[in-house]
Amino acid sequence: MASDGESQELYHEIFGSVLDRRELTPYLLRNCDDYRTSLCRATLMMGNRGFAVQDGELAPGELERAAGYVNQAVGYFNGALFPTVSEQLRNLSLLGSPQRSLYESSIACIDDLGSLLSGGPLASLIAEDPRHLLMMASAAKYPHLFRGHPSAPERVPPRWRMASCSVLKMCHLIKAVEEDSQDIYDYARLGIFFESRGIPLDGLFGFPWSAPPVEPDDDNARRAFVKLSAFFGKLNASVTSDGARGGLVFNSGDGVSVRIVEVKARLKSPESMFAKLGKDAAEEAYNIRDILAVTFLLERREDSLTLFHALQKQGVILQETTASASITQTLFDTPADMSGAVSSLMRSLARREGVLSEPDPEAVRRNAEAFFRSLGTNAEANPHSSGQHRKFQCKLNFSVPVRHDAGTGRILIPGTPEFAGAGQDSGRASFTRQHTLPVELRISDIHSWEKSELKGEAHHSAYKCRQLLVLMDRLFSPLFSFPPGALAQLRRDQDELFG
Repeated sequence: MASDGESQELYHEIFGSVLDRRELTPYLLRNCDDYRTSLCRATLMMGNRGFAVQDGELAPGELERAAGYVNQAVGYFNGALFPTVSEQLRNLSLLGSPQRSLYESSIACIDDLGSLLSGGPLASLIAEDPRHLLMMASAAKYPHLFRGHPSAPERVPPRWRMASCSVLKMCHLIKAVEEDSQDIYDYARLGIFFESRGIPLDGLFGFPWSAPPVEPDDDNARRAFVKLSAFFGKLNASVTSDGARGGLVFNSGDGVSVRIVEVKARLKSPESMFAKLGKDAAEEAYNIRDILAVTFLLERREDSLTLFHALQKQGVILQETTASASITQTLFDTPADMSGAVSSLMRSLARREGVLSEPDPEAVRRNAEAFFRSLGTNAEANPHSSGQHRKFQCKLNFSVPVRHDAGTGRILIPGTPEFAGAGQDSGRASFTRQHTLPVELRISDIHSWEKSELKGEAHHSAYKCRQLLVLMDRLFSPLFSFPPGALAQLRRDQDELFG
């Protein structure tokens, strides 16, 4: 009969998400009692995780590639995650909230984690060799993995073990974006490119796509660049400046036009992708459907349905590329509340046909009831959102042709001399492949938007903080913990902070 210890070794703890682990107990590190053996086994572990191994050693460049993931993870912690959450918690702690002590203790925990990962012996061990993370995170069950290392403690402190596990979890999220969906990875690479050039990801409607001043070099970012370029080219073909009154006008091409105060467009940042994947055990990279979010802010709420119609007429929205389950609205509270928008749409369509009479009230009522019923069946269940947002939205896959140079396979970017040189009449051969761009379209009026998106717990910064606190709880527990039961009071405090 096997002993208890031997029986436990048969259970490899493969069930559940890696993000819920507090430490690792990998079978490959069993019976390792010195540093040299442990490092060899950690190499095999990396080989099982997508790294190239030759004759028991990591292939050239693989250690540097692994270090790149680790540096990105620690850089995200210290450069984005920790500062963002700490700043809001610090402001919340000044409100006199019943949760003030929780906010202050959470800030202290974050400061401690930042210090632990920013310098000192733990940071030195991580920087020396990324395989040390696997060994430190496993040191509770296998305590002698560093025996013989010239500077590491023979017994890894518990805080080091848990912090190492947290870094590995973050590396898992970074690799998930790269591995689970190459399509999503394209946009992550483009986001990194834009950020490195100081180009804001939330102002892409105004970027000069027709004559880009910069272009990425690597294929992933270039492919994503072309997709966005094609979408904004399609959009800009229908949007003109209203010189007389200011603002913009969207023209349907069939006689219907809508005045727009502003068009907001943002590319989901790599950091937001990590947060989205990390907050929910069921989330997968290919399920990120809001890579590009485009928001039309109108003068009048009653123009929302008319703009939706105009977007369909111009081919921005197509029936076959729109997920019907994603079309919903929270802009109107009742069918009667929506009747003005329905009447405005019916009036616009009638005048396009030369009919100047007002819509029949009974027809308006019936259409409003049908619209409201149809658009209210897909309420989005997001535990971190406020439930106060006022908008009309849908998610779609925008089809895009991506042209390649036939000789080199290089992706050609519209608006560049290279693209112009590969025209059909130039004699330089090229070929085209079809791709899609996930887009979330939102329509709101400026008053509703400011009230619901820039105030109280509905403020984007408040939403983002709630999302990041859940992520931190999964990544750093038990070194950091923000109880789920504290989120209700957090929302009330955020209402006051952003009121």
